[in-house]
Amino acid sequence: MIVGKVSVLLFLSFLVAVLVFVNVVLYIKLQYQERFNGQEKLTTPNILEDLLSTQRDFNNLPVDSSGQYKIQTNFFLSKFHQGKGQEDVTLVTHCTSNHLHYLLDLSVHWKGPISLAVFVPGYDVALSYESLVGLYQCDQRFKEHVTVHLVYPLSNPPAATELVRALKQALGRNRNCDDFIHRLRNNHLNKPNYANGKLAYPNNLLRNVGRSSVSPGHYVFVVDVDMMCNGDLYQSFLQLAQRLNLSVNKKDKRVFVVATFESKRKLSPSLTKQELLDQWNRGNVQPFYYQACWKCQRHLDYDAWKSYHSASEDLEIAYTVKWKDPWEPFYFAPNHVPLYDERFKQYGFNRISQVCETHIAGYDFAVLNNAFLIHHGFKIKEGFHSSKDEENARNRELFRIFKQELKLKYPESNRHC
Repeated sequence: MIVGKVSVLLFLSFLVAVLVFVNVVLYIKLQYQERFNGQEKLTTPNILEDLLSTQRDFNNLPVDSSGQYKIQTNFFLSKFHQGKGQEDVTLVTHCTSNHLHYLLDLSVHWKGPISLAVFVPGYDVALSYESLVGLYQCDQRFKEHVTVHLVYPLSNPPAATELVRALKQALGRNRNCDDFIHRLRNNHLNKPNYANGKLAYPNNLLRNVGRSSVSPGHYVFVVDVDMMCNGDLYQSFLQLAQRLNLSVNKKDKRVFVVATFESKRKLSPSLTKQELLDQWNRGNVQPFYYQACWKCQRHLDYDAWKSYHSASEDLEIAYTVKWKDPWEPFYFAPNHVPLYDERFKQYGFNRISQVCETHIAGYDFAVLNNAFLIHHGFKIKEGFHSSKDEENARNRELFRIFKQELKLKYPESNRHC
């Protein structure tokens, strides 16, 4: 009897201890949140130690097939979980530190998962880490939607000690988020990624790194980081895929083309097609590359897209287009489409080489009715960086070689570029 009473007392004592512990934990958490005004800081032991451990092991990171770059996948892993057992689509993009501010808008326009590959030369480590950690801490959409991968050039590598120091500094900063967001939006360098003047920008490698984290059974939407889509596009495409009974596993060999434009000013994610057409009629919007390289985009047939009407407001296929050189559209594609040829760097022929191979590999191009992308600012021929023509000429020669290689790679194809 006495033993039974002792057992009950011990149990009650243990229960009281547990309740006290839970209350202490909740109190500490509350104090932590109040101290930082509800802004979550990246100082939890697991996140901090995992990141720092990876940076200390920099020399053990995998190297790309050319042996020129180290690749760090999942530097940040988003909280956005792709649907299990169903098709999903990930927006894939890339940039250097000077264009990371675009993620503030991109994650508003695109409401699904984003896979971001960032080029980080040694001289850019501190700024890249500061911007990425700040985005993770201060922008909830970035934290929930964006998975980050880093690519380091071995021709200008960071020292492992510098990686750890820069990351510790970024993680330990007690930043004011309003001030950080303001500085990120206003203090960026307004120049293309490939115009840094120091290193060749490996755009196609970055695209492949971004795609590598996407399930083979999902779709990808590979776009430039300064392009914003209509805000309902993610969900609309998933609904279209369901209606058409699309299945990546069935090897459906279609890509779904999105009409692309340029705008004089930023446009709202809620913009409708009719509102876009109104802006187009007023001269505030024009087709992408209309002045810089109209032949690169006109094969979409913008007049047909403009005049297409449907009784339904749902996203649907408006018409199909036979690919013609040198058309380089942006499109949704099953992740089994050809990868990007990583020999192409800097300006010229990097995207069109992949589009060309996609065509030769037997994929067809279906244009979507109510989907659109908008690039910030009009592109003009005089607005490019000074080495653009030289880079374009060099890549044109490589493209000739590339097309000859495709004849050997796809001997049974009756298509050509």
